[in-house]
Amino acid sequence: MELAVGASESAMSSLLGKLGSLLAQEYTLISGVRSEIQYMNDELASMHAFLRKIGRAAAAGATHDEQTKDWIEQVRDVAYDIEDCVDDFAHRLGRQPRGEGLLVNLRRTWYAMTTLWARRDIATKIIDLKNRAQDVGERRTRYGVQDPSRQPNSGRRSSRTPARPYTADHLQSPNPRLVGMTKPVGQEEAVANHGEWLAEARADQRVLAIVGFGGLGKTTMALELQRVFGEKFESRATVQASQKLNLESLLREILKQVMPQQEPERKGDARGGGGAATDSRTDGMQRWTVKQLKEKLKTQLEQKRYFLLVDDVWSVSSWTNIWESLPKNQNGSSIVVTTRFKSVANTCSHQQGRIHMLKPLSYEESKKLFFEIIQDQDPGQPKDTTDKSKINKDESQHTLGDDSKRTKESNDTQEDSRNTKKQSKNSREELSRNINGEESKSTEDSDEFMKIKEDIIRNCGGLPLAIVVVAGLLARRDLNNVSHWKTVKESLNSELDKNLNPEGVTQILNLCYNDLPADQKNCLLYLSIFPKGCSINRRRLTRRWIAEGFIVEKDGKTVEEVAEDTFNELISRNIVRPVDHSSNGNVKACQVHDMILEYILFKSSEENFITVVGGHWLTPTPSNKVRRLSLHSSNPEDAKDKIETMNLSHVRSLTVFENLHQLPSYSLKSGILQVLDLEGCKSLNTSQLDKLCKMFHLKYLSLRRAYIKKLPAEIGKLQYLETLDIRETDVMELPLSVGRLQKMVHLLGGNKSTRRALRFTEVIAKMTALQTLSGIEISKSSTPDLGSMHNLTKLKKLSILNIRDLHANSQKYDDLLSAIEYLSGFSLKSLAIDDGFTGFLDSIEDLSTPPKYIHSLELSGKLTRVPGWIKELETLEKLTLSLTSLGTDMFLELSQLPLLFSLTFSVNAKGQDHNLVEILHKNTMDSGGKIFVPAGGFGSLKLLRFSSPVMPLLSFLEWAMPALQRLELQFRLLEGAYSLENLKSLQQVHLRVSQKASEATKVKVSDIRTSVSKHPNNPTVVADEYYE
Repeated sequence: MELAVGASESAMSSLLGKLGSLLAQEYTLISGVRSEIQYMNDELASMHAFLRKIGRAAAAGATHDEQTKDWIEQVRDVAYDIEDCVDDFAHRLGRQPRGEGLLVNLRRTWYAMTTLWARRDIATKIIDLKNRAQDVGERRTRYGVQDPSRQPNSGRRSSRTPARPYTADHLQSPNPRLVGMTKPVGQEEAVANHGEWLAEARADQRVLAIVGFGGLGKTTMALELQRVFGEKFESRATVQASQKLNLESLLREILKQVMPQQEPERKGDARGGGGAATDSRTDGMQRWTVKQLKEKLKTQLEQKRYFLLVDDVWSVSSWTNIWESLPKNQNGSSIVVTTRFKSVANTCSHQQGRIHMLKPLSYEESKKLFFEIIQDQDPGQPKDTTDKSKINKDESQHTLGDDSKRTKESNDTQEDSRNTKKQSKNSREELSRNINGEESKSTEDSDEFMKIKEDIIRNCGGLPLAIVVVAGLLARRDLNNVSHWKTVKESLNSELDKNLNPEGVTQILNLCYNDLPADQKNCLLYLSIFPKGCSINRRRLTRRWIAEGFIVEKDGKTVEEVAEDTFNELISRNIVRPVDHSSNGNVKACQVHDMILEYILFKSSEENFITVVGGHWLTPTPSNKVRRLSLHSSNPEDAKDKIETMNLSHVRSLTVFENLHQLPSYSLKSGILQVLDLEGCKSLNTSQLDKLCKMFHLKYLSLRRAYIKKLPAEIGKLQYLETLDIRETDVMELPLSVGRLQKMVHLLGGNKSTRRALRFTEVIAKMTALQTLSGIEISKSSTPDLGSMHNLTKLKKLSILNIRDLHANSQKYDDLLSAIEYLSGFSLKSLAIDDGFTGFLDSIEDLSTPPKYIHSLELSGKLTRVPGWIKELETLEKLTLSLTSLGTDMFLELSQLPLLFSLTFSVNAKGQDHNLVEILHKNTMDSGGKIFVPAGGFGSLKLLRFSSPVMPLLSFLEWAMPALQRLELQFRLLEGAYSLENLKSLQQVHLRVSQKASEATKVKVSDIRTSVSKHPNNPTVVADEYYE
C-alpha cells in the first residue's frame, strides 16, 4: 500500500510551532488550560516523530496496512482541528499587554475581564481536543499500528520506491527541460510529411488526427507542427478539449487567440475611461452564448486561412460538437487534433483527414533522450557556472529563457570561476564516459553498470513521459554511484516494456513522488488546485506556498528563496514543465502534464489535501472536512449541489476560476481562511467584498482582473495579509486603513495596458515590510512628501507605472530621485519607471549615486539619451529603454555590461507627445538612418528587442552579439535588417508588423525571411500583424 504522509507531517509541523508560541504567552491562558496544551504539545510531538518514521519507511519501500493509513488520517484531522482552535484563540484574544508598571497592570486587568468568556469557551474546546489527541495516541497501540523500525520487513526494500541518497550538492538548479521534449524524438520525418500536407496551397480544409497513449508526445508533435508550419497561416490558435468538454469555454479561447491583437494604449489621463480594466477585444465575451460565439468565430475566420490545434479530445461526440462549431471555408485551413482514442481519430479522418499513430520510442531513441536529459541536468555542475545558453522554444508560444540563476562574479573571483568551469567541464566529460559505460573499474563492473542502465531505459517502455521523469530523478543523484542506479532499477518492473498501461505509468510516478522530501511533496500536490492545461504563474504559486505554510526558512535562506529553490527543483526533475519565460531568462509560468496532474489530483483527494469541484476528472466527495477548495468552470447547478453536501466550515484555502455563484455564502467559516484567490472572477459584488474584512487570518488575497473599483474601507483589519494582488482592476487608491497592514510583503496594482495605476500615498509608505510595490502612480496629489518612500527599505522591486502633473514641480522630481537613490542602497534589485512623457526620465541622468546593484532596469516614456551611469551597472541583467533616437553609439555604450541578458528598445507612439513619430523619423534621418551593431561585447546577451513605429536600417557586423539567440522587431516602417548571418547563435526571429505598414515595408519583411532561411542555424521566423 502506498502511503502519502507528506500533508499530515506538514500539518503537524505547523501546529507544533503554534502551540509552542501559545505556551510562551504567560498571561493569556486560563488556569488549568496550560497543562492541557502542554499535554497536547507533547503528545503531538511524539505523533510527529512517529509520522516521520512512517514516511521514511514508506520512501524506503516498506508496506503498511489499512489500520496505519486510517490512523494517519485521524492524526491529520485532529491536528487540523487543533490548529483551527489555536488560530481562533489568537484572533479572539489578541495579544495581552506586556511590560511592567501600574498602567500595564491596569490594562492587563481590563484585558482579562473583557476576554473572560472567550477564554472559557476556548478552554472547553481545548480540553475536548486534548481528549481526542489522547484517544488517537492510545488508538495506535490499541489497534497495532507498529513502529516501522520494528517490523520484520523494515530492513527489506520494496521493489517500488527508492530511498533518497542525494546530498545538498545535488539539489542545485540545473537547466530545466520540458516534460515531453522541446522537439519530438523519432518523429522528424512524420512532422515534415504531415506539415507539408497541412500547409500546401489548396482550397479544401484538412484535419490531422494524432492518436496514441498518454505521455507518448502527441501534444509535443502537434506543437512542433504549429511551430514549423504555423507561419503559413493567417490565424493560429491552440485549445484544450479534455475529458469533460466545455464547448463555450473552448470557443471563447479560440476567439481570444484569433481576434486582432491591439497595441497597448497610453492614455493621457490614467484615470480616464470607465469600466473594469479589461482587453477591449474580448470585453463582454464572458456573457456570450455558444450561438453568439459561433457567429463571432465565423466572422473572424470565414475569410482566413487558419491553423487550429485541438488538444486531448476524449470522445466522438466532443469532436462532432467542435467540428460543427468551426467555420468551413475554401481557404486551405488546417486542424490538428490529438486524442488517445482511435474512434475519435477515425471520425476526424472523415473530414478530409489523416491519422498518425504514435508508437513508443525504440530502444535507441529512448537511450538518446534519456542520456540527453541526464547530461543536461548534470548535478555536478557548480551553481555559479550554470549555463544559460539554451533558450527553450516553449510549447505554447515563442518565448525564451531557462530558469537557471546567474550569479554575480566580482573581479577578484574571475580566475577562480575560470578554474571552476574547467573542473566542471572535466567532470561532465568524465560523467559522459561513465554513464555510457566507457570507463569503469573493471570490465565486469562496466558490463553490470551498462546492463542496469539498459534495464532502466527498457522499463520505461519507450514512453517519453516516463523517460524524462526517471532521468530527472537520476540526474539529482551521484551518477557515478552504481548503487543509486541499482536502487531505481529495483524500483521498476517491466510492465511498461511489455505493454503501455496506466498502472505502469502510476508506478513510475510513485517512484518520483516518493523520492521527494515531505515539504516538496506538499508543494507538488498543491498544483492539483489548478485546472488541466492551466499556465501557472511562478510568483503566484510560490507566494501561495508561503501563505499556506509549506515553506520555512532554512540553511540561512529566506522563505522566498526556499520557495524559488523548490519551484526550480520540480522543474529540474521534469515533474512540471516551463511554458513561458521572462525576458531575463527565468521561468515565468509552468504547466503540469495531464497524466501527472491526474496522479497528484487523486493523491491530494486521498489525503484530503485538495478538494476540486468541476475539474476534468471525477473525484469522490470528501467524507470529512474540506481544507482547501478549488472551483473550476462547470455547470453551476451541478457544482452547487455537490458543494452543499460538503462540510466547508474548516476551509483554509479557496480558489475560484470562474465565478462565485456556485458557492453558498453561508457555507464558509471565513474567519480561518488564509488563502483567497479570485483571479479573473467577474461576479464579485460589494457585499462579498465587505465579507473579506472578516477573514482575519487571510495571508494571500488576489482580486486580479476582477470587476472592482475600490476596496472595502475596513480591509486594514486583515492584520496577517502578506500579498494583495489588485492588478488589472479599477482600484486607483487604497483605503486609509491599509496603513495597519504591517505584514504586507507584496502589493501589486495597476494595469500596464491602460496605464491605470495605484496612487502612491503615505498610507502605502507605512507598510514597512513591503518587498514588492508595483503599478503605482506618482502625481502632484498623490502625497505631499515623497520622502516617506524612504521608509520602505526592504523593497526589492519598485514599479512606477505613471508620473502625472509634475511638469512644473521640480521639487517632486528631486524628491523622487532622492528616494530612488536611497532605496538603491538597501535591497532594491528591480526598478521600472514609466514617466508618461512628462520628461522625468531626462532628469534621471542627474542621479548622484547610481543603483549599482540593480538586476532589472526599465525606463519607459520619452528618453532622449542613454543615462551615462548605466554602463557602470555590473550586475544588470535586464534593460529596457524608451529612446527617441536610435544609433550605433548606444550599442557601444552598453556592450560592456558583463551580465546583460535582455536588451529592449521600446517607443510607443500613442503617448502624450503626438509628434513622436515625426520626432523618431527626424532623429533616424539625422543619424544617417542606419544602426550598425558592432563586433565584440554583449557576451551574455540572449535577447534583443526593438519596438518602434519607425525602425531604422539595422545591420550586424561580423562577430556582433555572439550569444544572441532571439531577435524581436515591432514596427510600422522598416528600413531593413541585414547581415543576420553574423549572429552566430541566432535561433528565433519574431516580427510584429502594423496593419498600417506600407507595401515597401512588407517587402522588407519578406527579405528578412529570405535572409534568415540561409542562416546555418536554420532559425524559426514568426511574423504577426498587430492593430494600432
